[in-house]
Amino acid sequence: MADSHRLDGVLPIDRSNLTLADKVEARLRHQIVQGERPTGSRLNEVEIATDLGVSRGPVREAMQRLAHHGLVTLESHRGAFVRRLDLHEVGELFEVRIALECEAAELAALRIDDVGLRELTLLQEASTSTGHHGPQPGVFDHLDLHTLVVQHAGNGRLQQAVAQVNGELRLARSRSGATGERAKEAADEHRELIGCLTSRDGRGARACMRQHLLASLKNTIQMLQVAADLNERKS
Repeated sequence: MADSHRLDGVLPIDRSNLTLADKVEARLRHQIVQGERPTGSRLNEVEIATDLGVSRGPVREAMQRLAHHGLVTLESHRGAFVRRLDLHEVGELFEVRIALECEAAELAALRIDDVGLRELTLLQEASTSTGHHGPQPGVFDHLDLHTLVVQHAGNGRLQQAVAQVNGELRLARSRSGATGERAKEAADEHRELIGCLTSRDGRGARACMRQHLLASLKNTIQMLQVAADLNERKS
């Protein structure tokens, strides 16, 4: 059917440890943020249950959780769909992200210890090394300097709020991403941020984070606009 999206070679889900709903949620979340299930595509409950080797109950529960986190849209009498963010929503989410992560950067400058600074430096070196070999799918999901900065801000509620916003923004990032020249610019911006954190410069860390995220917003909007223009030409 045109409104369904099936994945070839999907392995049945492991039934140990976590609940089935937990595992289905994790699998679907991964597929969505990696772009394996495109935005706007229908999530067919029966097909997903069959592909993963589970009943429909855990799939339904997982979809409800993903809807709560802003990754899935549930439509009455139509079913579940991967949420499609428009440019206005992306802009709003980035405004919230900037406010939260700038505060996190300033707090981290005051609270991070030497071990944390070493972690950030090693992470930056690893991401830069990976970037020299060209863009690779999902690399920035595994090498996320922002996550570490927020962790070292030492505020659990702030960390939860950032995770919620960035979870939704991954719908846009799966279609844009930092590649080419922008990836190099982002690496330089990260280095400046780490420098401010190392010198315990809270105001500088806030300013660096703001500049970095504004550049990220600009890049994301440009990439999404290009994708929208291409889709319009095809239709």
